[in-house]
Amino acid sequence: MAGAGGAVGGSTGGQGGSAGGAGSGGTAGSGGGAGTGGATGGAGTGGAGGSAGFGGGGAGAGGGAGALGGFGGVGGGSCQASFLSFQPVAPTVYVLAERSGSMYACLTTGTGNPCPTASDTAWSILKEAVRSVVGIADAQVRFGFAAAWGTNPAGGGMCPSMQGVLTDNVPPAVANGVAVMAKYDSLASPSTSTQIGTKFESPVSGAEQVVGQALSAVTTPGEKVILLVTDGHSDYCDDGAAICGIDSTVWRIQANKLAGITTLVLGIESSNFSQPPGVLQADANAGAGEPTVAALSTGADVNAFYDQCSGSTGWHADLVASGKPQTRGTSLGTYATTAGPSRAYAPTAADEAALAASLKSCRFELGGNVKVDTTQLNLAHITIAGTEVPQDATNGWNMPTATQVVLNGAACTNWRTPGHDAINFQFPCEIVLVGP
Repeated sequence: MAGAGGAVGGSTGGQGGSAGGAGSGGTAGSGGGAGTGGATGGAGTGGAGGSAGFGGGGAGAGGGAGALGGFGGVGGGSCQASFLSFQPVAPTVYVLAERSGSMYACLTTGTGNPCPTASDTAWSILKEAVRSVVGIADAQVRFGFAAAWGTNPAGGGMCPSMQGVLTDNVPPAVANGVAVMAKYDSLASPSTSTQIGTKFESPVSGAEQVVGQALSAVTTPGEKVILLVTDGHSDYCDDGAAICGIDSTVWRIQANKLAGITTLVLGIESSNFSQPPGVLQADANAGAGEPTVAALSTGADVNAFYDQCSGSTGWHADLVASGKPQTRGTSLGTYATTAGPSRAYAPTAADEAALAASLKSCRFELGGNVKVDTTQLNLAHITIAGTEVPQDATNGWNMPTATQVVLNGAACTNWRTPGHDAINFQFPCEIVLVGP
């Protein structure tokens, strides 16, 4: 054979048309001369079959030895699929479901806690939204599960989330959706009792901390994400002022972001239990590392946190742990006057699709015993939904290593747009190399 590649790798598979017809049999001299005149992996018409897609043919003249002809990757062709594949690096995503009593209250059909119409609760509606998201993304995400709930120790209850323990834990794994939803479905509604120590509380802040610690211990490559499923309510497994747990949750979410863990929010904002507006927005902004506006009642300012919470055992312990001044005007969370652009996802078909798309990895690894010559990346192209992506470390693609492609900034956002499911890697044969 005159050499490898040619059209095998797709549209970028070889510029070898200049190799000449005589290269078909690898005739000494004629195939070689023409091959060097074209792209390194080009072998003319005779290179269409190649030698299992590899660069050097039997005559050794048609293309650069060891080079591979054209690579498509996800959504495209490749020189030889058994050797070449850019695979997304699966993120690890913990579904953290708030399981407080407020999640079981009726939304529209009347009163009662738990609601006699189970389908009219935030718990049920949000669970089905999670089922949709997991169903879409399960094959490419390492999903795990934990719940945020407990009962007040002051009434003889237990609150593991406030004691560093994962509650209802399902460890993350790829294609783990069945196990995650089986655990979610198995969790029973609370009793109708309103007695302290029996009714379900909302230790979301403690659970956010514990899940963050679990994700920090994960050594598998990939992004780390908490999907917080909530109505916005949070407390210290007590009946303290609503804003105390809310402030602590923002603080924990911001701390996780600083540690490289993003929190996404899927929720239905509760209007019960004296909860101020804007809680889900604050959690979403904090999870994205954006400016966050404090969720406070109308007319209140940041002083309200210290005024209402300094007497709370849990909030005061968090304040001491934060190292912040124990004075009026101090809050656990860091707040701004204008909110960032992120928002919480709602349980709608459009938002569920957008949430699932947001979990797509923007980091790809080149599988097989191959690598890219990063000095020739000007010859490579990547398209998303048919549109060229610029090579740019800020808002395009780059290769930090010879086997890894990263989509940055606007390019990653573009890839995570619902419906943008086709990504094509076009790497000509002369820059894709075999061997260590």
